[in-house]
Order: sequence, then C-alpha cells, then structure tokens
Amino acid sequence: MRRTKHQKQRGPREAAMPAVPTQAASNSRILIARGFDINTNIGEGFGPYRMDGEAEILPYVTSANVACGAHSGDPLLMESALESIRYYGLALGAHIGYPDLAGFGRREIHLTSSELRASILYQIGALSGLARTCGLEITQVRPHGFLYRQMNHDIRIATIVAKAIAEYDRWLVLLGPAGNTLLQAGERAGIRVAGEAWIDRAYDATGTLLPHTHSRAVLKSQHDILRQAQQLINYQEVTAADGTRIKLEFETLHIHSRMAQARSIAEELRQIMPEASALTSEPFELDGMQEESDFPSLAYSV
Repeated sequence: MRRTKHQKQRGPREAAMPAVPTQAASNSRILIARGFDINTNIGEGFGPYRMDGEAEILPYVTSANVACGAHSGDPLLMESALESIRYYGLALGAHIGYPDLAGFGRREIHLTSSELRASILYQIGALSGLARTCGLEITQVRPHGFLYRQMNHDIRIATIVAKAIAEYDRWLVLLGPAGNTLLQAGERAGIRVAGEAWIDRAYDATGTLLPHTHSRAVLKSQHDILRQAQQLINYQEVTAADGTRIKLEFETLHIHSRMAQARSIAEELRQIMPEASALTSEPFELDGMQEESDFPSLAYSV
C-alpha cells in the first residue's frame, strides 16, 4: 500500500510478536526514543456538529486519534481528520468507544464479550479502510469515555480490548490509563501498550483520574495545567487532589481541544518538551522468546 514519507514501511505481518508470557507484564510497555508522545483526539463530531479548536493544536502534537463513528465521528469527518494527520505528519490512532452517539460514549454501557470485540474490530476496520486511501496506516488505538474508565480497573474489559486489537493487527499499540491493568492486558494479548497521563485532569491518591462528576476533576487554569505537565515530564509524577505525590509510568501525554486556551497550552507544552516522539508500531523483541505454540491463545474467555 502507499505510505507517506512520515510513516515507515512494515514488514510481513507474520513477523509480529506472539503473545507475551504472563510472568513478564512490564515487557508489554512500548519504548520511545526520546521524550514522550503527545496525543490528541480529532473528528469528534457527527453530521453538522463539530468540535471547535481541534485543528488549532495539531501543529504541537505527535499523534492524533480519529473518532471511528461509535461515540462520535462519521465518514466525512474521518476523511477530513485523516487529511489533517497526513498534512502534519502525525502518527494515526483509532479512537474507539461504546456505540453511544447520544451520550458521547460516556454513559455506562455493558456489552457481551462478543459484542464488544465485534464493535472494536468494526471501528478499527472502518478507519483503516479510509486511511488506506490517504496512504496512511493506523499506529495506535485509544479507547474513549466509559470504555477508557473501565480499562483502568477492569482487567476483563481491558483484556477484551487488547485481544481484539491483537486479532486485527499485532503491530498496533494500545493507549490507556497508566497502570498495571493496561500492562497486564497488553501482556495477555501479546501487544505493546503505552500508558497515558493527562495534563489537565486531577488524580486521586491511587493514581486514578477523578471522575468527571468530581468538583476538582478538571484543572482549569493554564498555570495549573502547565505545572502538572512539567511535573509529569520532569519527574513522571503528579500531585493528587489530596496532596499525595504519585508516580506514573507513562509514554504519552493527552491534550485535547476543549481546554480553555488549548492552543497556547499546547505551544508551551512543546517548549517544555521540544523533543517529543510519536509512538511507533514497529515490531519488538524480548529476551528468551518462546515458541508461538507455548503462548496462550487469543480466546475471549476472560
């Protein structure tokens, strides 16, 4: 397939890594050459509805996740978002969620394992098909809303997501809340994962994002947001709402267009961290790799 100069050519898909043994969960973490990835979400509208400011921060990020039509997005918006990603030379992510246009994917929805798997494959496949016409290829997958929150504490849901991604393409990187649940899901499915930290959301003492309903869930001032960004970049930690300092193991920072003064914040973020690196879906190797037959299958009994 056609590729842009910003994307590397993959080898045969058969060269992808088989599932990683359960005793080496930390090996599922992706390695980044320098700095951190900075990701954002785009195409989060539907029909006549648009999300203002998305294009304003694209010059300052290294990857962008396109809404795939479940929680938001439609074919025309997806195509427009892909053109922007190609223009700026960004890594391409699939932004997946529960089928919930009315609730923007934030409502509590529960699907069976088969339903969730099929929905994930459907969304990634839709974006991948459109991306091919632009000479692009998906690098990463980032869940949204309630699905993202579930992945923070529910290993069953996280594993279903990871295994669906592995079934589609083991080269893809799963983005999710930084923590052991994400690492274990990636290890079970045999794919790489990238822990994510937020610069404008508050955390509790366990390193979990405060829910949107919490009065202190969102950092509102540019000063507070950039202070948290500096703490994350320099020390890989955040100060929780109760004052506790929490270490976070992450590879990507999330920034979105709905922040007040989003462009100004994004610009200053790049000044703080000029050497940002996009995630890569290149193959990976582990010491003591076993034969593929020795690894667990991708059956959805989780």
